[in-house]
Amino acid sequence: MDIGTIEILNHKVLTETLANFRHPELLGQELFAKTTIDGNVAAWSVYAPSRVTGNFRAPGAPATKMDLVKVASRTATLAPVLLEKTLDDAALSWLRSGDASTGDSARARITREQADLNRIVEYTKEYAVWQALTGSLSVDQDDVKFSVDYAFAASHKPTAAVSWAASDTDIAGDIRTWKSLISADCGYAATDVYCNETVMQYIMANDDVVNLLGEGALRAQVAENGCVRRFMGLNWHVYDAGYVDASGTFCRFIPDDRIIMIASGAPFGALVSGSQEIPGGYSHTHRVHGKFAYTTVEANPPGVRIFVGENFLPVIYIPDAILAADVTT
Repeated sequence: MDIGTIEILNHKVLTETLANFRHPELLGQELFAKTTIDGNVAAWSVYAPSRVTGNFRAPGAPATKMDLVKVASRTATLAPVLLEKTLDDAALSWLRSGDASTGDSARARITREQADLNRIVEYTKEYAVWQALTGSLSVDQDDVKFSVDYAFAASHKPTAAVSWAASDTDIAGDIRTWKSLISADCGYAATDVYCNETVMQYIMANDDVVNLLGEGALRAQVAENGCVRRFMGLNWHVYDAGYVDASGTFCRFIPDDRIIMIASGAPFGALVSGSQEIPGGYSHTHRVHGKFAYTTVEANPPGVRIFVGENFLPVIYIPDAILAADVTT
């Protein structure tokens, strides 16, 4: 059997299969609209929505002229990720044999390894998203170094005057101030806060919050969910997902000292995905958009190489709709 005719190794089949792999544990990407471009350079506008009122006019009078929205144009090269795994010649033999049972084993093995590569890509995107939500994305690898500044105002990267780890901290006061700041600066109301379990424990141990926990609504929330889900007019999301770094250490996407407050009604950002040329055999390539997968057959040593990748970048249109606070000074 010609390896090139095996359907599971076709780039279209492999790429379509990626849509079947779900990661409901990753919340960050769901906050961003998804958009696809041709090429590898993202261009976006940063702006503040108008909050002025229009003049009334007398009947028959001309329209009031208004200024155009002030826009700052930004560009950045997409962050490319391309991962590969190599299956040994046993997989080639299984695929080539034509035997149903061994063929099924080979397909299951390819799908498993493809799913794992996809998972790594998704966790990399999730990391980039939460970095963007703090105001900047910086990568400092030996072979790749870049930084994207999302133009957050200093007031939208505040530090609590007193650590939330102290039980007598005025947590409610901080939240009230930061909610008001988002509304005043962008016109959209803050709706959601994301933090990890450590910060939630600070909140639940706070003197003022403990007093409120005696009331029915908060008490019922904690009894049902083990945490506060609705507080100070905001939806609270405890998000403990994370990744394992190069040293083998588990790192949460949201660190122990941080909360991210957002106005979810604002179109504040997007996750941009670009295009890529991938091999379509020995003599031609295919141009694909979004996340992609393909395979190649190696001769020395014999094996099947599986690739999964995506060129992407989170972008922020309305920085004032986001606030990233350090709550443990």
